[in-house]
Amino acid sequence: MNITDLKNAVKEIDFDKEKQEQMILEIQAKKKPRRYTGILRVAAAAAVCILTIGLLSVPVRAVVNSLVRERMESVPKEEIMQITEQIQEQQTEANSSSREYTEGEKERRGSLYAKYMNGLFPTGELTLVDSEEEAKEHEFCFLTTTGVFYLPANRELTDEEILQKIDFERKQDYALQEQRAEEIAEREAAEKEQIKEVVASGGITEEQAVETATRYLRQVFGLDGSGMELNHYYNESAVEPVIDADTYCVNWSDYGNYRYYYFHIDASDGTLRSLSYSHDIQEAEALRPTVSEASGKIANIKRQAQDFLEKKLKIRGSYKEVKSYYRVNVTDKMVSRLVDVLFVGEDGASYLVACRWNGEADDFSVTTKEDYEERLREEVELNMYYYETREEREVEIEIVEN
Repeated sequence: MNITDLKNAVKEIDFDKEKQEQMILEIQAKKKPRRYTGILRVAAAAAVCILTIGLLSVPVRAVVNSLVRERMESVPKEEIMQITEQIQEQQTEANSSSREYTEGEKERRGSLYAKYMNGLFPTGELTLVDSEEEAKEHEFCFLTTTGVFYLPANRELTDEEILQKIDFERKQDYALQEQRAEEIAEREAAEKEQIKEVVASGGITEEQAVETATRYLRQVFGLDGSGMELNHYYNESAVEPVIDADTYCVNWSDYGNYRYYYFHIDASDGTLRSLSYSHDIQEAEALRPTVSEASGKIANIKRQAQDFLEKKLKIRGSYKEVKSYYRVNVTDKMVSRLVDVLFVGEDGASYLVACRWNGEADDFSVTTKEDYEERLREEVELNMYYYETREEREVEIEIVEN
């Protein structure tokens, strides 16, 4: 999707400022693997750039675990249809909660989700209500019209309640997946044919891509994938951005802790094209400096970005240029959530490492300086366009290079 498509998509969003901010935090906290993205959800994702000065997408997450899939397939069709209708009529694109999880709830959710994946399901069902008045009658329920989970105000959720919430969210995923089953089946059939062509021309198989990604998961993050959901598929060039085209996307989802790991493996030669790590957005938000503090952190971030290349990815080389980029919303006095560090090789090939402000790497990709800077300018243009059309005010956004 190019900048024009995104602009047109943004026009279809009709959220007031409060809903925008609520949606942004919810989407970012639950970023999921990119696949089968509908135009409305891409439009909603475009709104994220308002506070983050960046872009991401929010797709349907496939139900791939066998035990969970078996449970989902046993749910009466009438219930799945009802959930689908609720999602379509919901006033916001992302679910939200009446309050944040406590630290204890976050810890238990991670543990309980792993157990859920191994067959520990709730004994009861989440209470669904259709009005705020009815929601007030329950300590714990889900308001279908607004997509809000009402959590107990004066106590923590029980293990059973956390399992009910997890289970209902998975039913929502499954309902969306079923709604687009025909489209997904057609896409998968086309992928199989393309994979045959890739392998016939000397490329790698999907299984080999998974092996390569698994090695990087262990090498970069020290994880073996246990307790997480594994998903993988081929990215065809006709529908994917250039940076991800003709790759295998292999990703692991630690849904219980809202952590996701993505690897794009080049289908022709098996090299790593890109990787990204998505986590609790509030962790990164807490690290964002003031505009005046930002420039003083760049030297350390560049050092850590190079360490990431050399120690984690085992990429060593000489570079004719090492540049950092971040964006400043001059009007609102706010810097972007991430700093991009670009390592420009002697042959023009470049490595891009996106870091949080403490220097921890979030993303890596192979690109060129020209392609990266063009994409960066497009993101800034989209940001300013959104402010102009949705908030009816002009905002100045600068790109700072060091």
